[in-house]
Amino acid sequence: MPTNPHIFSIGFDGPNRVGKGMQCDLLQARLTSHGIPSLVVRGDGSRTGLGETTGDPVSAWWQDINRWLRTPAADTETWNRTSYRLARELIVWRDRALPCLVRQRGKSVGVLIVDRSLPSRTMVLRAAGVTDVANNLYTLQMPSRGRKIDPFLVCPDMIFLLTAPLHVLLDRLDPADPKYAFRKELILRTRRWFEDAEKYIPAVLRDRIVHLDGSHDATMIFSEVLVMLRARLGIDLAEEGSVGT
Repeated sequence: MPTNPHIFSIGFDGPNRVGKGMQCDLLQARLTSHGIPSLVVRGDGSRTGLGETTGDPVSAWWQDINRWLRTPAADTETWNRTSYRLARELIVWRDRALPCLVRQRGKSVGVLIVDRSLPSRTMVLRAAGVTDVANNLYTLQMPSRGRKIDPFLVCPDMIFLLTAPLHVLLDRLDPADPKYAFRKELILRTRRWFEDAEKYIPAVLRDRIVHLDGSHDATMIFSEVLVMLRARLGIDLAEEGSVGT
C-alpha cells in the first residue's frame, strides 16, 4: 500500500456564474472514471456547512457565519475570518484527509479540486481599499491557531481563472433564484476585478494561473483544462489516459 501518495491541487476561480462549479464537477467525474481519488473543497469565500458533499462537512460555525455574511452587517473582518478558516481547512484536506483516502484505496495519486482560490481572496482586500494586496493576502487577520497561513502554503499547483463578458454572466442568472439580487450585485461589483486579479498575487505564483474564456461551452472549456493539466502537471485524463508525475 502506498505510504506517501502524491497530491495535486487544482483550483478554479472567476466571477459568479462563470462556470467554476461545472468545471469542478467535470474534473471530478473524469478523475473518478480513471479511478483517481479526489475531493472538491472551498478555497475562499465560505461554505454552507450543511454536509451535502464530502468537502463541505456539517458545521454549526459555518451555518451561523453564512447567515451573518448575507446581512448588511457583514464586514471585511468577517470575510477575513472565513478566508483564514477555509485556508486552514484546505491544508487539512490536502495534507491529511485526501492522502489518507488515497492510501485506503491503494492508490498513489489524489487530486484536491479547489473551488475559488487566491484570485477570489484579492476581492475582499481590494474592496476594503488595501493598496499592497500581494503582501497582505493573509496578514490582516488575528493570528490563526496552529500553522501560519500565507499564499505560498495554500496556492494550488494550477489555477484556472475563468472570465466572461458581463452580459454572459447576467444571462446565466435565474430570476427565480432566492439569491438572484445578491448574485447580480456581486457580478456587477466584482466581475472586472477578476480580469486583473493576477497582478495582486505574488509574482512567483503567477505562472500557476491559466486564463480561460468562460463564455465558451462547458465541454470546450473542459477540453482546454485537460490539455493544460497534461502539459503543465503531467496529468493525462484522456479517455484512455493515466496520471504521471
